[in-house]
Amino acid sequence: MKIALTPAEMAYCDRTTIGGGVPSVELMRRVARAVYDSREWRGSVYIICGKGNNGGDGLALADIMEADGIHPKVFLVESPTSTDALYYLNKLREGGFSEIYDADGCDYDCDILVDCIFGTGFKGSPDGRYADAIKKINSSRAYTVCVDIPSGLDGANGLFDVCVKGDETLTVQYPKCGLYLNDGKDMTGKLTVVRVGIGLHADGCEIVEESDVAKLFPKRRNNSHKGSYGKSAIMGGCDSYMGAVKLAAAGLCALRSGGGLNMLIVPSSHIKSAAQTAVETTVFGMSEKDGAMVFDRAAIDCALKSVDAIAIGMGIGGGYEETLKIIRYIVAEYPIKVLIDADGLNALSLDLGALENCKAQVILTPHIKEMSRLCGKSVEEIKSDPINTSKEFAEKHNVTVLLKGASSVISDGKRVCMMIDGGAELSKGGSGDTLSGVTLGLLSQGNGAYESAYAAAYITARTARKLADEYSEYGVLPSDVSRELARIIKENNDYKKENIR
Repeated sequence: MKIALTPAEMAYCDRTTIGGGVPSVELMRRVARAVYDSREWRGSVYIICGKGNNGGDGLALADIMEADGIHPKVFLVESPTSTDALYYLNKLREGGFSEIYDADGCDYDCDILVDCIFGTGFKGSPDGRYADAIKKINSSRAYTVCVDIPSGLDGANGLFDVCVKGDETLTVQYPKCGLYLNDGKDMTGKLTVVRVGIGLHADGCEIVEESDVAKLFPKRRNNSHKGSYGKSAIMGGCDSYMGAVKLAAAGLCALRSGGGLNMLIVPSSHIKSAAQTAVETTVFGMSEKDGAMVFDRAAIDCALKSVDAIAIGMGIGGGYEETLKIIRYIVAEYPIKVLIDADGLNALSLDLGALENCKAQVILTPHIKEMSRLCGKSVEEIKSDPINTSKEFAEKHNVTVLLKGASSVISDGKRVCMMIDGGAELSKGGSGDTLSGVTLGLLSQGNGAYESAYAAAYITARTARKLADEYSEYGVLPSDVSRELARIIKENNDYKKENIR
């Protein structure tokens, strides 16, 4: 996995590299050179600089451009206060470079505009001349290139009040977490990492890559059978939210991701409707009252014979007290893998004590509002720090958390990673069921909870992204993803054959 850093972690890496003998003014020049070498510079170029080191990167870039026969214009939102930025400003002036202006006089009418206003250390809300400059950048015709991070974006979490919307971002040495979280993806545009020789001196947050997922799909023995690859179960449905087709699709996803057997556990009055759609799975009827499942120890024991992993909660309805009883019993009595989603999470939020003294390995797959109910933090608090929120909750309750989003965060309390490939094409009802099904299939085969969670998130997102090339992000359905999963898994196996030894 590659690494993403918070601004604080990146600043520490900078200081450590400088302390190791690389002068800060040289490091700034390396950044400028890497930015310059990363793309072609055609037409008129404006560089908009703030007062700090990000502005210094822009001034150093202007120096390099001028020496190579590209004549940019530099506009200062505020006079430099950084020692290194002042060094390059003086170097430009001493070299006879005269195209330095106050940003108030900028017409923003250029072919390429380089955003060097704020770096990764910025927090808060730009105001005054800074807000004005950012708004004018966003309304200009120019192709906007952001150096390190779009100005105004919080590098830790991807939130902003006023922010440059980049067509392209050239981030230095390591991607920043905020480029992927919340609105970060929408403001970053095309993302390129430029290397300048800064060492990695922080743990950071890992980013899931294809090679990480491919390892979960070893070559299978010919001498094997359905029982060799685990048995999974999906417990859900009620009168109001039966969605037999969706439950069956989730079961299909468990099989598509490699599981050997799958069973749907539904209210007994819905056996027939479930069986009509669940061609590749079996169906078990649970005790019910008024169309919703109720706790029945004997029925649960009968259903879970030889089950390796179970997903609970999809469409199970609002009888949360009964659902909580079911969850509490299963996680306390069965040493299996238990994925809790949807209404299962809402039931669990009534009493997190159900997670104490578990025999089961528990995986929770909340979206941000469900996470809010679970941890007691507001949606805004979670958005401001989704990585640590997930990690701390996972550690406290000894579970694995898959916090769903445009970039999902996965943690088992010790490790944490981001799956950055999610997009708008998954913003439809049923996508969460698909993800749970894929996760369940991976779990049932004996894979770890953490690995299954990040791999399932990756496979689901990559499948949807590929389908969006054909149907657009508007037209992809969860059922399309269910059908196409196997193709992406095959691509992962092909990648493994070619790249992993």
